Amino acid sequence: MSKLAFGLLNGVVWGTVLALLSSGLNVVFGLMGTVNVAHGSLYMFGAYLAWICFSFLDSFWLSLIVSPLAVGLVGVSIGFLLKPVRKDPILTVLGTFGITILLQGSTLVLWGGTPRRVPLPFDSTFSLFGTGYSFYRIFVALVSGLVLYCLWFLVERTKFGLRLRASREDPELSSAIGIPVFNLFLLGFALGGALAGLSGALIAPLVSLTPEMGLRIFAIVFLIVIIGGLGKIWRSVVVAIYFAVFRGLASIFLDSTKGLILTFSLALLVVLVNPSILGRSSANANGS
Repeated sequence: MSKLAFGLLNGVVWGTVLALLSSGLNVVFGLMGTVNVAHGSLYMFGAYLAWICFSFLDSFWLSLIVSPLAVGLVGVSIGFLLKPVRKDPILTVLGTFGITILLQGSTLVLWGGTPRRVPLPFDSTFSLFGTGYSFYRIFVALVSGLVLYCLWFLVERTKFGLRLRASREDPELSSAIGIPVFNLFLLGFALGGALAGLSGALIAPLVSLTPEMGLRIFAIVFLIVIIGGLGKIWRSVVVAIYFAVFRGLASIFLDSTKGLILTFSLALLVVLVNPSILGRSSANANGS
């Protein structure tokens, strides 16, 4: 029971972070139609900013502000760089893959390949079946859930979200009626980058930081977005939590690598056999 409880709780915590990260990708990919392969590297950059804030400024909490802002600005810069090719999916993939290599290589040159650690900002625990469980993990889940709700409200209940969705469906018509499509494009990249930066900062005290951590997680996040449905924020959240909980429970009975392989295999099976179980975008559902 103790192992099952730990696996379930860890899965929920990790799932909320994955949901936050996948929602950032879904804003850029699902709502704006741009595949940002550098999204995982932005997550890595946010985590390293948390390490920098702790190491040089002696404040992890500052990183929860610095990381989203700094990575959001990087997202805007990526949007500007993609302006000439943003309507060509192949060139945007190649361009953002180049940015991934640049960010990863720069991190490797500046701080080396040695894994970095950020201590827990507070080490209080509560008893779970006689074993201590960190309150910080609960804090991560609560903050991620709050931000996800704010994101849903922004996209689904505000004029900004309405304009963002309209620009994705018909950019020419949206521009003709006065919607600043390119400005929304940049704001979408800023929002996606800020979510990636916050995800990296939140998870930094729980994992080892390496320059390759962004590439490893991007495949998972991309799969979550595809299964959940492009532009469907809450479906991506549900898929992310299911994915993380299943992996956490599978890792109890298998080692970590086998648990990840099994999780990926079942996720791919869902995509191949019946992706409508977890929801797809309306465009995909209609076969377009």
